[in-house]
Amino acid sequence: MRPRRNRATNVMQHRARAIWILVCLACGFTLISFNLIQIQLVEHDKFWRMAIENHTHPEAIAPKRGALFDSDGNILAQTQRVYDIRLDGQEMKLNHPEIGLPRIAEALQVPAQSLTDTFNPRNRYQLIAHDVDDGMAAKVRALKLDSVITEPHDRRFYPNNELAAHVLGFTDDNGHGLAGMEKEMDKLMCGVPGERLVERDAKKHDIAAYQIRETPAVAGDDVTLTIKNAIQHVVEDQLDQIAQTYQPDAAYIIIMDPQTGEILAMGSRPTYDPNDSKTFQPENVRNRCLTDMVEPGSIFKIITLAGAINEGLVNLSTQIFCENGSFYYAGKDLRDDEPHGWLPVEEVMAQSSNIGFAKIGLNYLHEDKLYKYATAFGIGQRTGLFEQQGESAGLLRPVSKWSALSITRIPMGQEVAATPIQLVTAMSVIANGGRLVAPRLTRQVADETGRVLTVYQPKIVRQVISAGAARDVAIALRQVTIDGTAKTIHIQDASGAGWSFAGKTGTAQKFVNGEYSHTQHVASFIGFMPAEDPAFVALVMVDDPKTAPRKDYGADVSAPVFAAIAKQVAQIMNIPPDLPAPVPAAPSPALSSNTTPAAL
Repeated sequence: MRPRRNRATNVMQHRARAIWILVCLACGFTLISFNLIQIQLVEHDKFWRMAIENHTHPEAIAPKRGALFDSDGNILAQTQRVYDIRLDGQEMKLNHPEIGLPRIAEALQVPAQSLTDTFNPRNRYQLIAHDVDDGMAAKVRALKLDSVITEPHDRRFYPNNELAAHVLGFTDDNGHGLAGMEKEMDKLMCGVPGERLVERDAKKHDIAAYQIRETPAVAGDDVTLTIKNAIQHVVEDQLDQIAQTYQPDAAYIIIMDPQTGEILAMGSRPTYDPNDSKTFQPENVRNRCLTDMVEPGSIFKIITLAGAINEGLVNLSTQIFCENGSFYYAGKDLRDDEPHGWLPVEEVMAQSSNIGFAKIGLNYLHEDKLYKYATAFGIGQRTGLFEQQGESAGLLRPVSKWSALSITRIPMGQEVAATPIQLVTAMSVIANGGRLVAPRLTRQVADETGRVLTVYQPKIVRQVISAGAARDVAIALRQVTIDGTAKTIHIQDASGAGWSFAGKTGTAQKFVNGEYSHTQHVASFIGFMPAEDPAFVALVMVDDPKTAPRKDYGADVSAPVFAAIAKQVAQIMNIPPDLPAPVPAAPSPALSSNTTPAAL
């Protein structure tokens, strides 16, 4: 009976083991199934990404940067596809360099010897040509040499070189704007990068036929500026002549539409070529029309007179005693270049009497009103033309910090500093009927298909003075050009017909080492044309014209440049002359042969 019990026991043991094995297998399969569910359903995305990362290579697709156009649609800045040509020296060494190198040199249009001399058989990534255009790169590829590598990349190109360089700015090697409109409009122009995923083989080589996904890049938007190419060329030419003739520390020219605030041209010297960002001088990059603070001198008298007329304190006929050329006040003597006695306000402006304007400030406007109008005209405030690019607010101290002398000096443009763009904006108030219009450089934004996305409209900041007050100041400024400090300047076409214009000369002594210099000056002229219904305002400012024969007067240096520019701008803008050509004097009757001296 014992063996039977043993067999029964063994059977039970085997059955228990089998059950145990089945339970273990069931648990194992359950665990595996759970893991499969976890991997395939719950964490599918995680492991899918890991697989993609192990077997694929992401490639960024750079977007095409938007272009910059002038107001007439001419290209000012664009992105071009160019190529770097590189040479695998080791591969070339194995394939007859004495044959291959001359062929490459011929395609690149360089001397064969120069390529042979620089060839390095140990350099497998030797740069032999930089920024080659598509046509030349195609010639190199046509050689079908395994040792030659053509690498495409984008390069920002400015077809007009220095033209409007301070307005346009430049980009870095990655195509992001670093200055000017390139920086100002960078977010719109840079576009959105794309991405391409390419599968790799076991040797990490890309398999182009098995691209997994491609997200195309979105091109940047194109920006149309208010700059007019033809007018900008005129400005650049005149700036070059100023720099060559007078060797100044700096020179500035701005032309602006007073009704809309559109900048038609803007330039300064010294300048730079944005195509060559690796060699230009950093101090030449800044837009001096926005960053440089200068004492405006007599140009500021426009603001003083506008405030006094707008307050009803004076009119153009009000008589001012100009002290016969010498006025002692608060322990200091103030002199005029020419002595004057009693003058009407209109002539005080025409003759640019410092004493006359000191008395308008002292006897009529007083401190608070003078400060009020200087602020209203935008002095001491940034225009916002370039945000966060170093624009200066100028200098206008609060009345609490004025000295006893300030009320006689600020009205004539001392103890205050302004940027060229502030002065053009201030003069536009007179030209447009009393409104402060924000200057701007952007006209519209469009996508790569040409669909217009944004159109920029004029921005009226405030009404500064009444239209009547602006008209009276304009009459006084017209008188400056008729019998005042700019009377020698005429703007005429070939027939002798001319354009009326109004403006103000300025000669500011530079403040050097704590005192006003008698040898260093800022010569300026600011005006608008035509005198009635002005189409543009222009400023010409020359900082210390060293070689000028008479560098004390804006009329001798800056006003002739204004005239030369204004004539060409009028022709470009098709502004007809509003002054007739002078009528030739009738010839004297000829004496007859029988006329005797006694009869005469």
